[in-house]
Amino acid sequence: SKATVSVLNCPSPRTPPRTMTSLQLGAHPVRVSFSAGGVTVDLPKGALPPPPAPAAPVVEEKKAEETTEEAKKGGDHVFKVKKDMGELVGSEKQSWNSGGTAGILPAERKKASFDVDRMTEAIYGGKEMVAKRRFVLAPSKKWGLPQLAKYNMDREELMAHHFKDFIGVHKAYTKKGYRPSPEETAWMSACSMNSGSLTTHFGLFLPTLAAQTNSAQQLQWLTRTMKFQIIGAYAQTELGHGSNVRALQTTSTYDPDQGCFILHTPTLQAMKWWNSGVGLASTHCVCYAQLYTQGKCHGVHVFFVQLRDENHEPLPGIEIGDCGNKLGDNGIDCGYIRFSKVKVPREHLLGKKSHVTKDGRYVKHVAEKGADPKAAEKLSYMTMLTARANMIGIAGGKLALAATTAVRYSAVRRQGFTTTDSAQTHHSEERQILDYQMQQFRLMKQAALSYAIQFTSRWMMFRFTQLSKGLWKVGFDEEEDEKKDDGPKDEGTDLPEIHASAAGLKGLCTRLAAEGMEDCRKCCGGHGYLLASGIAASWADYAWQVTAEGDFVVMLLQTARFLMKSLAAARAGEPLSGMMEYLQPFRTAGYSPLTLPALRAGSTAEFASLDFLKALLERRSVVSIYRVDQLLQERQAAGLSKDDAWRACSVSLIAAAERHCIYFMFSKFQQAVTSCEDAACKPVLNRLCTLFALTHVLEGSGWGGILDAEGTAAAEAAVSQVLSELRPDSVALVDAFDMPDRVLNSALGRHDGNVYEELYRHARDHPLNESGPFTGYTEHVKPHLDQKFLGLRGDAPKALKKSMEKMQAKMQPKM
Repeated sequence: SKATVSVLNCPSPRTPPRTMTSLQLGAHPVRVSFSAGGVTVDLPKGALPPPPAPAAPVVEEKKAEETTEEAKKGGDHVFKVKKDMGELVGSEKQSWNSGGTAGILPAERKKASFDVDRMTEAIYGGKEMVAKRRFVLAPSKKWGLPQLAKYNMDREELMAHHFKDFIGVHKAYTKKGYRPSPEETAWMSACSMNSGSLTTHFGLFLPTLAAQTNSAQQLQWLTRTMKFQIIGAYAQTELGHGSNVRALQTTSTYDPDQGCFILHTPTLQAMKWWNSGVGLASTHCVCYAQLYTQGKCHGVHVFFVQLRDENHEPLPGIEIGDCGNKLGDNGIDCGYIRFSKVKVPREHLLGKKSHVTKDGRYVKHVAEKGADPKAAEKLSYMTMLTARANMIGIAGGKLALAATTAVRYSAVRRQGFTTTDSAQTHHSEERQILDYQMQQFRLMKQAALSYAIQFTSRWMMFRFTQLSKGLWKVGFDEEEDEKKDDGPKDEGTDLPEIHASAAGLKGLCTRLAAEGMEDCRKCCGGHGYLLASGIAASWADYAWQVTAEGDFVVMLLQTARFLMKSLAAARAGEPLSGMMEYLQPFRTAGYSPLTLPALRAGSTAEFASLDFLKALLERRSVVSIYRVDQLLQERQAAGLSKDDAWRACSVSLIAAAERHCIYFMFSKFQQAVTSCEDAACKPVLNRLCTLFALTHVLEGSGWGGILDAEGTAAAEAAVSQVLSELRPDSVALVDAFDMPDRVLNSALGRHDGNVYEELYRHARDHPLNESGPFTGYTEHVKPHLDQKFLGLRGDAPKALKKSMEKMQAKMQPKM
């Protein structure tokens, strides 16, 4: 019946002990007892107010926090978007759940004049190569994502899927010792479904280790690289330096007292920048730095550098991070590194060509006695040639993806009535946009360009195989290798020319491919702007390759420099090889191609002759080289130095290099036509090769004095003729690229032609369409809306009528 409260014992020595006292608490008497042990208060029941309610549990607060996002959307009326989740079925007749386009592409394929499989073999080099390519691409069937899903992912999701899928696909093969050829690597890269850091790991990090390490280093690092036990990056470019490798500022100074190199970033511009895989993923890198020892700089060398530890944390002295979101290819973590006097073991200088002794002496390795003195130079050429041929092949493959999608979609899409008379209604038949000549020209010239690029790349890969004999041994037994290599030795006299042309071809092909992909996207109209088109995302992911490993301008100027050297060699009577043999006439003193009469085409049919087109392109290239040489001589005669004259003629030099590269590509295309053994494919390839050349006649420059006005008119007529001949084969020609739907990853380029079903399905299933209102609605939009008017819904006309009646009543004059 009583409440007892014990008060903390706090006796005071100054206060004498008291036994008890009485107090009044409102209407309740209170007795207080004192003792030496403390104070006791006796309260009647009800004397104290009820205890306060307990505080809200933490979980409730958390729930309130979780609803903040919903409050931003629509407060207490967040709703789930209503959708028709009925099955979308492709058919030949339009309906509520069908676009009615299922029969279009099968009908287009029946028009083809050749067998698609035979054309695929012509592109890739025969049945065996096609089978190998399909084997290489087959593991991508295991990719766990549904079609188009990657277009709704953020960077972290893209990276996670890249590592999961890449390792899941490749590890079983690397365990078996499988090493893809350069051509197979190009196929993989061109058909990559979600590129990321491991592309660089195998594409740059591993080849650098393989080519520039000694045997002891290879034993230590190569196996770990192949088995994903370390993840590597290629750290060459810096914040302030790219193509000019000799100007890199990162330093690696040998300290004999500590027996190691000190890797350092001396300035802000010297930080490593734009290095793929560095930002988040890599544990190691091959780092390019200026080597200093005993007070002398020995130029740029490559070092094997660990970046992160067993917990994936950066090592002491290393600041590392991601460069931020890019235009595309965001599955790759391009990053930066700042080194603050980081210790690198002496043995981590890549030791193929040089090493530093313990006491700091720099030792450059020399060729063994009896070895080919030019082997090192050839190996250097071959390494660069392989990389550039690979990038050329990727350019052709990426353009093939875009052309496949755009041509198929242009066959499916209809726009504009088949006749223009006034009797047409919305029920009248519309025209396939592929039947419009300009659409044909824009798309088929890109298909022809892709064929040309791929034939060029294939030829370069073939030469690579021939020229590499003897530079790398097949096995461990050199005597056995010599027995296997019983063919005639290829001296590779054309290697410098191929190497120089490859530079310009890399620059030109990557630029033309990127521009071509973008035009294919434009040919798809508004739908092409969607990531789900496949082309938009593919172009954004590819665009960086135009500047990677050397901007296209830098690459073309390298080719131009070789062209000028070849012209001087011809005039000096020195031997020429490869494509450069077209400069042989300059052996004659005073020879000028400007004195030759213009090439005349007597009829449109003459432009269908590949030999005539080759003569046209060759003449243009020779004239361009001759003219730019004259310009250089004039600039130097006017007092400019050789370097200043070169810079003053850059536009003309690049034009000459481009024209040489176009001639080079046409030559390889013509060789592919000549070597084609299929009677049905050969004439179609001939037409496509003709279109490739005619495109550069109509859209190119440098034809003054080579082709007269009548010839230009005949070329335009020839284009119209060849387009009409190619129209029935258009879909089959892009089918021959052999790009599976999973690689296209496009709503517009589906093999079955069910474009509209896929566009709607992707839009319907987009995360933004799951619930509403949208984030920010309550805070930024709702306060400005006329809620009363919106609440009228279907009654708005009646409400408007009543409102007008009231206004009219107010405006009536009072009687």
